[in-house]
Amino acid sequence: MSTSTSTQSPGTQVASPAPNHMHTGSARVVRRTQRNPAPLLGLLLIVGVLASILGLAYLIKPAEFKRVVGNLGKRISGEAKPGGAELSDLPMNRTFCIAHVDSEHGLAPLYPLQPGRVKQVLVDEGQKVAKDQILFTLDDRIAKAQVEEAQAAVAASKAQWDNAKQLESQHSEKIAGQRKVVEGRKALADAARRMFENLQSSSIAPTKDQVFSAQMQAEAAQAEVDARKIELEALQKLNPTFQVSQAESDHKAKLAQLQKANVALDEMLVRAPANGTILRLNIQAGESLGPNPRQPAIQFLPLGKQVVRAEVEQEFAAAVRVGQKAIIYDDARSRRDSPLATGKVLTVSNWYSPRRSMVMEPLQYNDIRTLECLIEVDPATADSNTDNILRMGQRVRVELETKDTKPKAIPASSNGSPSKAPPAVGTSQPLQSKATGS
Repeated sequence: MSTSTSTQSPGTQVASPAPNHMHTGSARVVRRTQRNPAPLLGLLLIVGVLASILGLAYLIKPAEFKRVVGNLGKRISGEAKPGGAELSDLPMNRTFCIAHVDSEHGLAPLYPLQPGRVKQVLVDEGQKVAKDQILFTLDDRIAKAQVEEAQAAVAASKAQWDNAKQLESQHSEKIAGQRKVVEGRKALADAARRMFENLQSSSIAPTKDQVFSAQMQAEAAQAEVDARKIELEALQKLNPTFQVSQAESDHKAKLAQLQKANVALDEMLVRAPANGTILRLNIQAGESLGPNPRQPAIQFLPLGKQVVRAEVEQEFAAAVRVGQKAIIYDDARSRRDSPLATGKVLTVSNWYSPRRSMVMEPLQYNDIRTLECLIEVDPATADSNTDNILRMGQRVRVELETKDTKPKAIPASSNGSPSKAPPAVGTSQPLQSKATGS
C-alpha cells in the first residue's frame, strides 16, 4: 500500500481526513489559513487614542503644546542645545524654596506639670476640642492628701493669729495693772521707811534688833518697788503688733501652701489650652509619667490660620518681598500644573538662621543659612483642592513670583566712556611719566 506525505510549513494547517468520497487515492487535502486581523486593529486603536490625547492637549493648552512640540522637533533635528532646556524657557522671575505647612500659633506639645499615673484618657486622635476641656486625668490621691494637710495648717495658723490679736488688746490692760502694782509697792516702801525713821527718832531707845529689822523691811519694800518698775518698763517696751504681724504672715504662708496644693490637685486634670485638634496621643491609661518625659503626652494643634513656613537660601533671599504671590506644590508630586493652593508672603525674617528641621536628604543642604518667610494660605484655594489638601507638617515647594533683576550698568565718566573701577587693594598701577618723550 502506497502513501503520500506533505511537508507542514509555518502558517499552514493540515486538514482533517475528508470523507471517503472526497479522497483521491490516499492523498490528503492541505489548505492555508487566513491571517488574524486583531493585531492590526489594536495598533490602529492605540494610534487613535494617542491622536485624541494630543488633540485634547492642544485644545486645552495650545501655547504649551506648541512649545513642547517645537522643543521635541529641535531635539530630533539636533538644533537643541546640549544643556537641555533653553534659557528663554526657564522661569527667570520665579524663586523656588522648600517649605512645610504650619499653623500661625504652631504646635503645642502638652506635658503634665505633676508626675503621676494616667488614670483616664478622655479624647481620641483627630478629635476637635474646646478650650479648658479635660483631655486626660492623673491619679490624684496624693494631691488630695496634700490639700487636706495644707487646710489643717491654715486652721492652726488662723488660731495663732486670733490669739495674737487678743494679746494685743490685753496689752494696755496689763500695763495699767502693773502701774497700780508699782504704786502699791511704793506706798508699802514709804510706810516701811517712815517706820524706820520713827524708830530711830523715838525717845525710847530701840534695841539693835528692832532697828535692823525695820531697816531690812524698808530696803525690801524699796527693792520690790524697783522690781515692779522694771516689769512695767518691760511691758511698755513690748510691741504687741509685732506678734500680730508675725502670726498674720505665718497664716498667709499657710494659705499660699494651700493654694499651691489646690493647683497641684487641679493639674491632675490636663485641659486643652485653647480650641484646637488632638493630633497625636502618646499616653494610655495606667501609664506612669515621670518628671522629665522624652516626648509630650499630647501633640495639640491650636485653632488658627494655616500658613507655610518657607526657607529661602541666601542666594535668592534678596528677591523676596512682603506681599509677593506664592504658589504651593506638593513636594512628593512632580506635576507643576496642579498646585495645592496659593497665598502671599506675610512676613520676612530679619535674620539668617539654620534650618528649623534638619532632614538628611540627598538633594537638601542642611549646613547653610536660610531666610525664613511666612506665607499666608488663601483658604478659598486650599478648600477647593479636595483631592490633595494641605495638612499640618506637609513638605511642600513654594514658587514665589519675583521681579526680574538685571545687573546695574557701570556709570559713565564725564567724557562719555565707561568709568574704570578702582584698583583692588594690594594691586600695583603702571606709573606714567609727566615729562613728554621719556
